Amino acid sequence: MTNSDSYCHMRIPFFLTNNFNSMKKRTKTKIIVGVALGAIMSIMFTSCEDYFDVKPKARILTDDHFSRESGFKDQLTGVYTAMSGESLYGREMTFGFTEVLAQNYGLEAESNYRYAAQYDYENAVTKNKINNIWKKTYNCIANLNVMLEYYETVDSTIFTQNHYNLYRGEAIGLRAFLHFELMRGFAPSPESNGSALGVPYVTEYEPKVTPRKTVDETMELVIADLKEAIIYLGSDSIYGSDTPYIYQEERKPYFNYYAAKQILARAYLWIGDMENAAATAEEIVSVYELNNVISWVYYDQMMSVPNEQVNRIYSNEHVFRLDINNMNEIIKRYFTKEGSIDQFTFTEDQVDKIYEISTEGLGNDWRALFGFSYDGEKQYLWKYYQGTYKNMMPIIKKAEIYYIAAEAQKETNPARSIELLNIVRSNRNIAYFELSPELTTSEIQEEIFKEYRKEFLGEGQLFFYYKRLNIPTIEGAPVAANDDVYVWPLPDNEIEFGY
Repeated sequence: MTNSDSYCHMRIPFFLTNNFNSMKKRTKTKIIVGVALGAIMSIMFTSCEDYFDVKPKARILTDDHFSRESGFKDQLTGVYTAMSGESLYGREMTFGFTEVLAQNYGLEAESNYRYAAQYDYENAVTKNKINNIWKKTYNCIANLNVMLEYYETVDSTIFTQNHYNLYRGEAIGLRAFLHFELMRGFAPSPESNGSALGVPYVTEYEPKVTPRKTVDETMELVIADLKEAIIYLGSDSIYGSDTPYIYQEERKPYFNYYAAKQILARAYLWIGDMENAAATAEEIVSVYELNNVISWVYYDQMMSVPNEQVNRIYSNEHVFRLDINNMNEIIKRYFTKEGSIDQFTFTEDQVDKIYEISTEGLGNDWRALFGFSYDGEKQYLWKYYQGTYKNMMPIIKKAEIYYIAAEAQKETNPARSIELLNIVRSNRNIAYFELSPELTTSEIQEEIFKEYRKEFLGEGQLFFYYKRLNIPTIEGAPVAANDDVYVWPLPDNEIEFGY
C-alpha cells in the first residue's frame, strides 16, 4: 500500500453516511455531508490525483456555507440529526446494542441481537452494528472539525447575541463527547490498561491518518476539549440567564454548559481521578440544588394523572437529550407486541431483581411502577411510551451527577455519598426507605451499581459501568467479562489501513 492509497482511504469514510437521504427529509440543514456530497462521491470513482481537481469546488461551497451564522447553526443541527439515527443514539447506543450487552433484556430466539448478547463480535450482523457506530461517529466528528476550522477565519460580527461562543462551545464539547463515547466502546478502560492504544483523536479535517495515542493520553485530550468547551459555553443561557427555567427546555436538545460539565465529571471518574470527579460533580450538584436549573420530576407529573400524561422519561431531569421525530415508530418495533423478532421483553422476576420490588417499600419506586407494561402476554419497558412526553431520547441525566459525586467520595466522605444516593431515591418515591448511614465502602458501591441498573435501564449506560471498573462478571452474561467483551473490535478496513 502506498502513502497515497492511505491518504485517499482516510478521507472518504468521514463524509459518507447512509443517513444522508433520510436527513434531507427530516431537516433543511445543509451540513457539509450534504454540501460537498457531489464532490465526495466523485472521489469514490477517481484516483488520488483527480481528487485535487475536485477540492477547489468543494471549498467554494463550504466557504459560502460558513459565510453566515446560519451555516454554523445548520452544521450543528445536522450533527444532532446524524446522532439521532438508529445506528447511534436513536437505538444502538441507547436501548439497543449497548443495553443488550448489559444482559437486561429477554430476547427472541431468532433475534438479530442474540450474537451481541453472546459477545460474538465477529458475527456479521453484530459487526455491522459496531462498524456503523465507528463510521457514523467519526462522520459527526469530521463535520464538527470542518465547522471549527472555519472559526479560525470567520468574522465574528456575522453572529448575533452570544452565538459566536455558543456554537463554538457546542462543537468542541460534542467533539470531546463523541471521542469519549468511542473510547468507552473501542478502547480498554484505564482500569484495565491505560497504556493500551485508544482511538484516533481527530481535531482536523485533513486527508491523513491520525495516529492513535494511549488510553491515558487520549483521555487527556477529551478532558482538554471539555474544559475549552466549558469556557465558551460560559455564555450559554442555561447557565447565565436570570430566568433559567425558560431556557432550560430550549437548551436541553443541545450540548449545553451543564452537559459539558457533567461529561467532564464522567471523564474524571472514568480515569479514576476521584478528587477532580468529586469536585466537579459537587459543583454541579450545588447549582442544581440551589437554583433548580435542572429540576427533579414533579410528583404531579407522576401521580394522579392519566396514563398517557405520566412523565416516565423524567423530562425535567434531562441535561442533554436528542429529539427524534419518528421515535414512536422506532419504539413500537422493540417494546410492543407489534414488534419484530428483535423485541425486548422482561419477566416479572427480572423486574423484581432490578428494582427490589420484594423489599418492603421499594415496589413504590416510580421507575418500577410506571416503567413497565404488558402488551399481550409479554412485559415491555415502558419509559419510552409516546404519550405527552414523546420523541425524547435522554443522553445525559441529572441523577448521574449524584452517582458520580457519591462514588468519588465513598472512601473520603461516605456519609455524603449515602446522602447523595438518598436524594435520588427520595425523588423516585422511596424517600421513607433511606439507605443506612452505616454502609461500608463496598456496600455503598453496591448501591451505586443498583442505581445505575435502575436509573439507566434501556439507556445503554450499565455496560459502561461494568467496563469502567473492569468487573470480571456481567450479571447474566454467558462468559467471563474481560477486554474480549469490553473492547469492541475496530472495523476491518481501519486495521487494513493503519489502525
